[in-house]
Amino acid sequence: MSGSRMPDVLQSLPESEREAATDSLTHFLVSQSTDRTQPRWIDQAAVKRGETLFHQIGCVACHAPQSGAATVSNSVPLPRMDSKWTQEGLRHFLLNPSWIRPAGRMPSLRLTDGEANDIAHYLLRETRVPATLERIRFEGRIRSLDDFDTATWSRTEPVHGFQLDPAPRERGGPQRFRGWIRIEQAGEFRFFLKANGASRLSIDDDWMLGMESWDTESVDDKAARTLSAGWHSITVDYVHRGPKPPDLSLEWQGPGVARGPIPEASLSISAEPIPAVPTFTVDAAKAARGRALYDQLKCAGCHEPDANTTSAGAVAWASLRGDHGCLAATPPPSAPQFHLTDSTRAELRAAVAFLNQPRLPAPTPRDQLHTTLAALRCTACHVREGRGGVPADRDAFFTSNGEDLGEEGRIPPALDGVGDKLQPAWLKRVLTEGVRVRPYFNTRMPVFGRTETATLADRFVALDRTSSAAPVAPEPVEVQKAAGRQLVGTDGVSCIACHRFNRQPAHALQVIDLVTTHERLHADWFARFLRDPARFHPATRMPAFWPDGVSPLPALLGGSTDRQIAAIWTYLADGALARAPEGLSRQSMEVIVGGDPVVYRGKLWEAGFRAVAMGFPGGWNLAFDAEELRLALLWRGRFLNAGPHWDVQGMGQIRPLGSNIIQEPHLTALATLTSPEAPWPRLPGKSLGMRFRGYQLDAAGYPTLLYSFGELKLEDRFELTTSGETQSVHRTVTWIGDPPEGLHLRLTVGPVLAEGTNGWRQRSGLLIRGGAHTSLVARGTGATQELIVPLLKTSPTRTLELDYAY
Repeated sequence: MSGSRMPDVLQSLPESEREAATDSLTHFLVSQSTDRTQPRWIDQAAVKRGETLFHQIGCVACHAPQSGAATVSNSVPLPRMDSKWTQEGLRHFLLNPSWIRPAGRMPSLRLTDGEANDIAHYLLRETRVPATLERIRFEGRIRSLDDFDTATWSRTEPVHGFQLDPAPRERGGPQRFRGWIRIEQAGEFRFFLKANGASRLSIDDDWMLGMESWDTESVDDKAARTLSAGWHSITVDYVHRGPKPPDLSLEWQGPGVARGPIPEASLSISAEPIPAVPTFTVDAAKAARGRALYDQLKCAGCHEPDANTTSAGAVAWASLRGDHGCLAATPPPSAPQFHLTDSTRAELRAAVAFLNQPRLPAPTPRDQLHTTLAALRCTACHVREGRGGVPADRDAFFTSNGEDLGEEGRIPPALDGVGDKLQPAWLKRVLTEGVRVRPYFNTRMPVFGRTETATLADRFVALDRTSSAAPVAPEPVEVQKAAGRQLVGTDGVSCIACHRFNRQPAHALQVIDLVTTHERLHADWFARFLRDPARFHPATRMPAFWPDGVSPLPALLGGSTDRQIAAIWTYLADGALARAPEGLSRQSMEVIVGGDPVVYRGKLWEAGFRAVAMGFPGGWNLAFDAEELRLALLWRGRFLNAGPHWDVQGMGQIRPLGSNIIQEPHLTALATLTSPEAPWPRLPGKSLGMRFRGYQLDAAGYPTLLYSFGELKLEDRFELTTSGETQSVHRTVTWIGDPPEGLHLRLTVGPVLAEGTNGWRQRSGLLIRGGAHTSLVARGTGATQELIVPLLKTSPTRTLELDYAY
């Protein structure tokens, strides 16, 4: 097997003796087991389920994809599985790998018995056992005979003929019989199909009987077909319909064949011969010779010895030489032959030379940690200090069952700082129990034995932990809990827009359950993370609610960031017993905008899953896309119906309720142009250095959005203004620092017409007007015309003033 670490131990024997030695060792090893399980039928329905599991839950993090998938690098090789394992033995191994390999690196993926069975069937899909026919069962009911070709299989099984299952609970379910029929003498054959129910017959993939039986609920018909000598495929579908008891019969008649049921001898699941499964009987004399060879070849040096074997002991490391034994270019007969490549041999020689240095320094804790991570292949999924991570050729196999969660919803998190983030007890549970808080990952956290991970958690903590004072609040505990509950709910920063709470669904995304926070995290890390999530995860979708330490809720707990974060921590300390936050309901509701502005966060049509929707009195509404960093929507009238965000199945379907809906263009709203004619970049804002930093609310409830463009920080404020009977939305963009040369803000795309002084009207009727120090520039023609405004270093106020009106 290519890539195997198992050496060729028989190369020390004369070639004429190797076959006999192999036979003797086989008899000895078989004699050590009481299991004489023979190959079993492979359920093709289980194969389909197992294929999905194998490529989804993490098996391909280490092993190469199967079934013709692209070859990937650095894979742990698999043998020809059907020549090594029985289905039952492999199922037991997958359920508990340490059962076979107590000190091995194969972890448990916490499979259920059914999952282990399905993966075993998939890996052993090449196993062939003789049978007359295959019967396919289907999940649920079908509505026509054509549904047989698209319905989901529940299981397949061998049968001796076209026999209906007598089990009462399943006998009415759809069944498909398929296999091959052998014609001894060419000629015309008649087939007679009779059934109480819908049934049809196909020969050589051509339906010839019973195609209309769904409507008649029975069939009693015959048809002739000229067939050549040899094997022909045959399929019979059946589903019970009508009041009569289930019944099915198929007969034939032809040259040299009297009318009657098709005999089993003329049917097979394969047109190719399948040899009978041989039985194996242990020869005591051969087993005795095999036992002696087991010791002679020092097999126990690597494999678990039993009571009847002795091990010569390990060779001292200091005695190893890079040009002798198995590392020699031509290993001597006494050494195991690993068939090493020249490059691998050179690497091993360098390792031996390095480790045999007279003053070899002891490995540092960091070295020990990285050695363990590499040995356990943690770096096949996780990144630590720039090492490891999901390689490009395996990326497609890391998937999510959540909606719009991006890479955070499918790629295992980095291990940088994990000992500072997680409580030691929780970290140990993750490593030894595989406890998971991200159910939207299809890839599972594996579980290794306690021996392999005994020191891993402690090493993470020793290297990472940076303890600091967690914020505290002077208020009584009950006051803190009430404030924390408000902050987590829709009246605060609305954590439940994305996070589940005590297994209840969030409004939009369905990420980590908040009630696990106190058990998992250190309080000081939690506070640092809330202040600046992007510092820990640069690509995170978690917004910064306290940008630069400024609270979005100045009226709560004195507007103190520390006190508000401390209040959330105190509230979440009750875990599953914490009182549910406001807004955690599954009822449908419309968000009504009264006399005060309303800010609503969540997934919104055309504004993305990180939308910040703003509803102002008087029927003005806007939505900002915090992922692409652009003003995405403007509309008049009613605000939003948040009902779909309370229904998991409907999340993402929320749309503006009003009229005059204006969709602004996708892609970045800020860009540097090398010339006035340079095309606008067709890239999202993040790729150009834009970053959303959260938002703040003033005393009246109007929002200021905070974002940056490279080193330049910007504040984008929206408020409703009134002049006489006319209302408009006033937008003020302020920047801190010098903008790069050629920086522009794009306001809209599409035909615009000049109106008055420094004003432009869209075809939709929306008027955009610039303030005293804001010069709007229209460029291009027709549908690609753009309205842009430069951000100038020479601006005396470092602001843009814009008004949106009808």
